[in-house]
Amino acid sequence: MKPLPCLADLTLEVITPTHPRWNEAIKLVDERYQQAFDAHLTAYMPAYLALLDKQVMKSVCGYRIAEQEPLFLEQYLDEPADRLLAQRFACPIPRGKLIEFGHLASFGRGLSAFHFRLMAQQLVAMGFEWCIFTATDPLHALMRRFGLQLTLIAQASPARIPNASQIWGTYYQHRPRILAGNLVHGCTHLNQLHLNQKQA
Repeated sequence: MKPLPCLADLTLEVITPTHPRWNEAIKLVDERYQQAFDAHLTAYMPAYLALLDKQVMKSVCGYRIAEQEPLFLEQYLDEPADRLLAQRFACPIPRGKLIEFGHLASFGRGLSAFHFRLMAQQLVAMGFEWCIFTATDPLHALMRRFGLQLTLIAQASPARIPNASQIWGTYYQHRPRILAGNLVHGCTHLNQLHLNQKQA
């Protein structure tokens, strides 16, 4: 069994279309979604947060800023995401504070907790406070195992996505649902979880 990577070797990098490693990042996404769902993606997130182990790309997750463009998952919703979340959490949620996660692709054993923690730290440092994303059963179970507090917003229906089966393969057979949460609280929780693991 391969040992887990040294935490000191793990770094997070923002990858946008002008970044020299952009093609590498979206290739990882393509490979992961084809392996998992026989999907053939035709569009990508505007930016990815890549987890690097000694500069080797091990995991990527895309994000989209709600203030800059419509969110992909808003196709599943009857109202804008910020309005639904403001109603659900009973507080104002500006689109400038809201991000959408998507296209998580991980090829490193045991790296998800590290990746999530570094992503949360980076995005909170950038001023974001809320996140929303679509999760299948395995991803939802993983986040629950980490103890993250998430709120169900809606089910993700393929009927709302053009050419869903051709593009997304078997993805919708894994019961994707829209989840949302407070990014600041999640970051605090993941930092505490990491501290507890170090002290154990």
